[in-house]
Order: sequence, then C-alpha cells, then structure tokens
Amino acid sequence: MNKTKIFMIIFLLFAGSVFASEIAVAPLAVYDSDGNRIKLQHNPSKDIFNRLEKHWFEGLLHFSLLDESRYGIPLSVVDANKICSVEKKEFVLYGFVKKYDANFYADVKLYSLEEKKVVKEFFSGDDADHYERMINVLSSNILDGLEDLTGLNQDEVIKEQYHELELRIPASLYYWSPIDGRWNEKILGIAGLNAAAELYPPFPNLVIYGMKTDFSARLNLSWNIAANQTSTYPLVLNDISVSFPLIAHLHFNDLHSVYLGAGLGYEIELMSIRPKYESTQFSYQNIFYAETLVGYELKLSETVNLFSEIEFDFHFANDGFVSIKPSIGASFSVYRGHR
Repeated sequence: MNKTKIFMIIFLLFAGSVFASEIAVAPLAVYDSDGNRIKLQHNPSKDIFNRLEKHWFEGLLHFSLLDESRYGIPLSVVDANKICSVEKKEFVLYGFVKKYDANFYADVKLYSLEEKKVVKEFFSGDDADHYERMINVLSSNILDGLEDLTGLNQDEVIKEQYHELELRIPASLYYWSPIDGRWNEKILGIAGLNAAAELYPPFPNLVIYGMKTDFSARLNLSWNIAANQTSTYPLVLNDISVSFPLIAHLHFNDLHSVYLGAGLGYEIELMSIRPKYESTQFSYQNIFYAETLVGYELKLSETVNLFSEIEFDFHFANDGFVSIKPSIGASFSVYRGHR
C-alpha cells in the first residue's frame, strides 16, 4: 500500500493550493423615518447575500452570511474591523436600510481589513412598493464595485455560467490494490490503463459557496493486471472493465477544481494460475460493480487538463472485494460547441 499512500499525498498537495478573498455580509440595520430601529418582513442582508453568491468570480471571492446573534449589527468601522479580525475575513459589507412612508433608501459600505477603511460605498432607493427592485439595484451596484476589486468583467463572468456542450478524452495510468486483507494476502496489484470519453452537456452552471459547479458523464474503458503474492500459487490476473460514472465538478477558480463521481461498471476477470505439481489453469468470471471517485484537476490550456484521481470499486458479489485505484492522467478537449 506504499504506492497508494504516495498517490494520496500527491493528490492532497495538488488539491491544497487554492486561495480566495473572503467577504462577510453583515446584518443591515433597518430604521424608520424617525431613526428608530424596526424589523422588515424581508431580511436585506440575506437577500443581498443570495444574489452575490450566485455570481462566480473565478474563485477570487467567497461570500459568507453573518448571523446577528454573533456580533450584533455593525454600525462603524470599529465594528467592521472587529468582525474581519475575528472571522479572518478580508472584507465585510455592512450598512443600513431606511424605510420611509413612501420609499426605501439603502447605504452599504465595503470595509477592507488590510487598508483599515471603507474602500467602497453603495446606494440604492425605490418606492415602498418595490423592495425587491431596490435590493436588485443595490446588489448590482455591489457587483460592479467588486468587479473593480477583482478586475473581472461581470458580463463575461455571467456568460461563463453556462457550460457549452463539450467532449473530452481523458487517459490515465494507475496503480491498484485490493483493500480487504484476505485479498491483499493473495493478489498484488501492479498497474492499469484507462481511456474514456467524457461528455459535458449544455447546462447552466451553479455557484455554490463561491464555486462554479458543472456536470459530466464519462464512459471508461480500463485494463489492469495483478500477480500473486509470494505466499500463494503463481497467477496472473487481467481485468477488463467498462464503467459509466456521473460526475460533479467544483471549480475553486479558473485553474483549480475538484470533482466527485459515482456509477456502475461491468468487469471481465481473466486469470491463469499454476497450482503446485499441476499444469496452468485458466478461468474467468463476469462481475458487476459500483464505483465512486474523487479527483483534482489543473487546467493547463483551453484544451488540456491534468488530473489526479482516486477510485474505489465495490463488487456486487459475496466475495467482499473492494479495490482502490489512485491515478494520474491528462484530459483533452476534442469538441466544444454552442448551446
């Protein structure tokens, strides 16, 4: 299992290099025309947060919503600084909403912990019957300000939230090993090869906690070989398998992403074994299995990605066979269309 540990360490090192600025959305104070604190039917800070987190800033910004029970409602730069320091956030959005008899008015500030000051201020107003429109305009103004902060063009970012039809061809080399101790005593996994066709359907990308999320379906064709452990009869085991996992991809930014998948597979096992004092015997069996996988992907260009992946296979049989397959490989985009 030493090779497996090496693959897992490499995987964790690759997957750990992700950085993003954190922006906290604090509760907004709500006042009436006389300056008295009131409560609205809506939650302005939550409504703003819901709109902001749907936008993907290529992993440069992550948003979090603060509960009033933790720090109360910040009203000054001193309060904002405390929130950033304790929560370890680079920025915090805070401010107030005023409800007059005939209209709303909102003022939201962006405080920077590094600069120790308010770096941007956003305003919005509308009549009393159009709260949602006021929040939409305010959120749009905040997004424009964050565009300046990141240097991204929001129009382009919004367009990228729809993944075009794409076909990729992944290929990988892996080491494999049985996990169960009984099988480990008999079989020594050596190596394997995998080639696949992976289809990304035209689908709106989701943005979850600042990570763009898209989906794919992969058709795998794999071959691997194993030999006997020293304590058993000489044998050679060849496995040929076909599997069909469905995969969700989570993008930290434009370069780094992780993915999770699961699916079903079919395997043909071909084994030659030479018992002591007997001639070589051949046998085969067909097995259905389930597979789960987790991987990390690094984008090198528009057409080439490197990946590191760990797969677990579970036989639908009474043999208790479970295997692990750490792999490294490359994926090549051969077609990208338009919706």
